[in-house]
Amino acid sequence: MKDTTYIIGHKNPDTDSIASAMAYEEFKRLQNEDVKAFRLGTLSEETKFATRYFDVEAPELIKDARAQLWDIDFDKPEIIDIKSSCNDALKRIMKTKTKTLFVTDRFKVLKGIISVGDLAMLKLNSKAKKRRLLKTTNLAILKKDLKAKVLLNSSELKLSGEIFAYDKDRQDTHLLKGSICILNDEIAAIKDLIALKPALIILTLGAVLEDEALKTAKKANVNIISSKYDVLKVASLLEETIPVRSIMTKDFVCYKENDFVDEVARKVANTRFRSYPILNDKGQIVGALSRYHLFKFRPKRFILVDHSSKIQSIDNIDKAEVVEIIDHHHIGDIETKRPIFYRNQKCGSTATIIYQMYKENDFTPSLKIAGMMLSAIISDTLYFHLETTTELDCKCALELAKIAKVDLDEYARMLLEASVNLKNANAKELIFCDLKRYTLSAKKIAVSQTNYADLEDIQSRMGEFKEALQSEAKNKDYDLIIMMFTHVKGEGTMFMYYGPLSYVMNKVIATVFDKHSGYDKDIASRKQQLIPKLSDVLNEEFNTL
Repeated sequence: MKDTTYIIGHKNPDTDSIASAMAYEEFKRLQNEDVKAFRLGTLSEETKFATRYFDVEAPELIKDARAQLWDIDFDKPEIIDIKSSCNDALKRIMKTKTKTLFVTDRFKVLKGIISVGDLAMLKLNSKAKKRRLLKTTNLAILKKDLKAKVLLNSSELKLSGEIFAYDKDRQDTHLLKGSICILNDEIAAIKDLIALKPALIILTLGAVLEDEALKTAKKANVNIISSKYDVLKVASLLEETIPVRSIMTKDFVCYKENDFVDEVARKVANTRFRSYPILNDKGQIVGALSRYHLFKFRPKRFILVDHSSKIQSIDNIDKAEVVEIIDHHHIGDIETKRPIFYRNQKCGSTATIIYQMYKENDFTPSLKIAGMMLSAIISDTLYFHLETTTELDCKCALELAKIAKVDLDEYARMLLEASVNLKNANAKELIFCDLKRYTLSAKKIAVSQTNYADLEDIQSRMGEFKEALQSEAKNKDYDLIIMMFTHVKGEGTMFMYYGPLSYVMNKVIATVFDKHSGYDKDIASRKQQLIPKLSDVLNEEFNTL
């Protein structure tokens, strides 16, 4: 998703936030733009109903705006199998001009790293270390690297680590036991050599043996291969027949592809490796990272719908690039480094604005997306009962109902009934479902809203809701947290509230029941009725002080 632009609504998304993101994704793709809609929270029961009714998949969840490693153009890793030899590694490095190879198993899970420096040390190692390393090789590697045929595989290869070119006149023949012994053209001496019990005899220049000699070697548990190379070539290659697993670095620094770039950059600044492996969630290597990539990366790009304030947007939005905003709320505090496309329109729903954009470009939304946009308009206007409703909202809803092939009245009834879940919903979950945060007169305010059809459903659970609000006010240090229970037909709102500023609600709502609850028959909209009144009261209260 390196070049994808993310489309998001606000936190604790309502139907308009979800539907508008989905609709704008379809709109931008009709213009051949690479975009994808995401959500910033769980779906409400109302939104779930709409997605089920129109058989659409809800957007994926995203929680942070910062760029992740999978967003940047890291290098393709050069991989070598853990069963390979250092000779294979040298050939790969010479061919690819890379300086680092990543060692993986057959499932592509990273097991180690091998560098040019590691391979260069093969020639510089002490004799003792060379012996230790050579003990780890195996017949399969020797056969491949020496271009050899296995004449006899009589036993497991147990090497001492010593290498000799056989000389019948040598005195220290006791050292040949368990060694690799290279035999040139002195084939007649093979029986004498077998008697000394080397672990492996390597014939050169493609030499072969008679069956009698092979039988003798088998009884002595001696292995025999025949290389097409001469003695000098075989001797020079043997140091490179060490398995890569024997010299690879197992203690390496790696990162996950979903790690945040800024966090990785801080860690990389404290290390000195040339290349860092990037792994997926299965431990498989997917890329190689260098400091160069971290300096070059591009922030994620976002299109915001149904909001324009930081507090309602995705975490760390200031570390991303906002390229467009489509909204029907007040203009918030999102800042951009350059001019962007910003469409803010007074109407009941962001989906209304987006549908207008379809029409302006001679596009027709798909049946499913038309249904989602219709759901958004119905939800955000409480089926045209809120004061925020405009003639444009009503007109767009009628047209979208035709495209979606639904009866407007019947569908609106079903959608709004689905939004009412007071009897069974967990009190705390219901508060979080559509919670929006504000800063008014430098005070920390939170307002949640849900619908109700029967007042008894609220009254029977007032204790639970008050307890949940009180707990949330204390835990999040809110100056005021408000829960709005709005009638499905916009016929007033029941209020519950907690926090040090609860007393200001006496000036906001018409009827106060007690210190933490009340009712107002004229308030149904959070953004255009409650928040403006609350803002005025707080300004008056604290300007006076």
